[in-house]
Amino acid sequence: MKIGIFGGTFDPFHVGHLAIAKAALSKVDKLFIVPTICDYYRPDKRHLFNFDEKVRIITEMTLAMKNVEIDLVERDKDSKWRTINTVEYFAKKFPDAELYLIIGEDSLKNFPTWFRYDDILNMCTLLVANRGIPVQSDIAHEVIDIGNDFEESSSSKVRQKLIEELIDMYLSDKDWYNFERGKN
Repeated sequence: MKIGIFGGTFDPFHVGHLAIAKAALSKVDKLFIVPTICDYYRPDKRHLFNFDEKVRIITEMTLAMKNVEIDLVERDKDSKWRTINTVEYFAKKFPDAELYLIIGEDSLKNFPTWFRYDDILNMCTLLVANRGIPVQSDIAHEVIDIGNDFEESSSSKVRQKLIEELIDMYLSDKDWYNFERGKN
């Protein structure tokens, strides 16, 4: 059995993540989406959604997908828990499975800086979602390119758009857009 592990902060989970999950399902039998609390590359970043909200969003967006589950292994983990720990968790849970780790092209570029990255590579194959340019890797290990229908999506862009819309809703609700209010 081929098991896919798709982890991330998912702040928020969006249509780009959904497209990546669908592409990954073409390579694996079962996909586990693993939301995390920690963002190792931006530890001081404020989050838009808390863990339970992220899980609810992911659940709603993946309801119609077969062979997709959310795994909450990282719910209560701190910054000492790393990707290798999640991979080891799945290796124990599915000892006879082939493991595949789904990452973005941006993560592939930084992959040699990941904690125990060589152990991750020994335990699983990387499925890489690119953003318009075929995957190029210096890693001496099998890397599978799962496509590039994801180039317009990023959590940063989605967060910015959500914030803009929330501000717009707030100002509309407070009647700030009523240009007649100052006139008698």
